[in-house]
Amino acid sequence: MFPQEEETVPKVRFKGFEEEWSLKYVFELLCERNELSPQSPEFPLMAFIANNGIAEKGERYDRSALVNDVINKQYKRTYYGDFIYSSNNLETGSIGLNTYGKATISPVYSIFYCTLNSDSNFVGYCMTRKSFIKEMIKWRQGVMYGQWRIHEKDFLRIKVLVPSLPEQQQIGTYFRNLDQQISLQTQRLEKLKQIKTACLDKMFV
Repeated sequence: MFPQEEETVPKVRFKGFEEEWSLKYVFELLCERNELSPQSPEFPLMAFIANNGIAEKGERYDRSALVNDVINKQYKRTYYGDFIYSSNNLETGSIGLNTYGKATISPVYSIFYCTLNSDSNFVGYCMTRKSFIKEMIKWRQGVMYGQWRIHEKDFLRIKVLVPSLPEQQQIGTYFRNLDQQISLQTQRLEKLKQIKTACLDKMFV
């Protein structure tokens, strides 16, 4: 459903779409969001975790003990549909879409919101594909401690093939529905495992 290398149309498309995809700069699809505020009940402090997105801080990601002024410390605000990535150590860092909602996260992250020409779900899937990550890595620069960094200005200058907004919306909705089904089936599987464990405990003394 995405064009292959050296191509401008995907092999599989939704009915009614035939035009070629066009090459766009990321800055035509995303704008940086840089809102700072302390954590609050409306904007709770959360973690951004690779492959999981916005999630509650577990012990592994809780750094509150290192903060002298927890109440007034400034964090970055993020909203549902924001695109988030860690510009440090990209190959192993977090990158993806905020599907949680209002939250505050560490200021080390770069946060972007979609322009009127882009669909957040499409952008989230498009910019986590291996081909896009490969393109991003071309812009990386070495920093201390053996890590890499991609500056926001360089990230925004990357080019990516995108279809019209209606086709973006179709693709984004399709993959979002698949993710929701996967999540639902995963929850059902976990419940079945719990039932199995409980039955085994009662059947064998």
